[in-house]
Amino acid sequence: MKTTKILFFTLIALAFMACSNDDTHRVGFYLTDAPADQDIEAVYIDVQAVRYNTNGENWTELDITPTIVNLLDYSNGKDTLLSAIELEAGIKIHQVRLLLGTENSIQFKDGSTVAIKTPSAQESGLKLNVQSYAEVNGSYKVVIDFDASRSIVKQGNGGYLLKPVIRSYITANSSRIYGLISPADVATRIFTTTLQGDTIATVSDTLQNNYFELHGLNTGAYSIMAQDLYTGDVDTLRTNISVIGGMDVDLGVLTLP
Repeated sequence: MKTTKILFFTLIALAFMACSNDDTHRVGFYLTDAPADQDIEAVYIDVQAVRYNTNGENWTELDITPTIVNLLDYSNGKDTLLSAIELEAGIKIHQVRLLLGTENSIQFKDGSTVAIKTPSAQESGLKLNVQSYAEVNGSYKVVIDFDASRSIVKQGNGGYLLKPVIRSYITANSSRIYGLISPADVATRIFTTTLQGDTIATVSDTLQNNYFELHGLNTGAYSIMAQDLYTGDVDTLRTNISVIGGMDVDLGVLTLP
């Protein structure tokens, strides 16, 4: 059976909502994800708490109810609101701390379920620095990407360990690349690499005409790669795609080799 080496999750997005006045803005905390490989039915994450700071020191806890969320319910643009706050205009989120409980698991399509263990060193939470390349004077959105291709590790005893590898960024002036994959019934891992060396990936959604979406891209030139979910073989679908900050790129239909 395949391991989770081909998974890619976007874990949390902090998205701006309507301003209440000129002095404050409202920031919503969202959860989103990307599909898993063909053997996996659900990935359950036990979210106990989320904290944030705007100065690297003073932490504030969001008003959320601890919950177990199936990440696979939220993919390719779908998300769910966790909580919302108000900040003074121009204030940016600097860091986020995610606290997970012990009820994390993977459910396979054959009905079996395997627990994902969380190292004891993470009891204080996962502290994430939020990268920012844009000034924030009004609405903005911060996305935190959870890369399960390196985060969910299969151990020698058959168990799984959660060792999160996560990137985060402010979406102001960032772009999306999206499109459809043909054949429409072949789910495929689609990915690209940023100038900073981050791998941004998703799995095309056969329930949405094999739609894929890569987000959080800064200005630059990108290549779109496709990886077979079972063999791991990688092919290049497009090269030298020009992205200008804030402008999304629709690639239309890309055909697998």
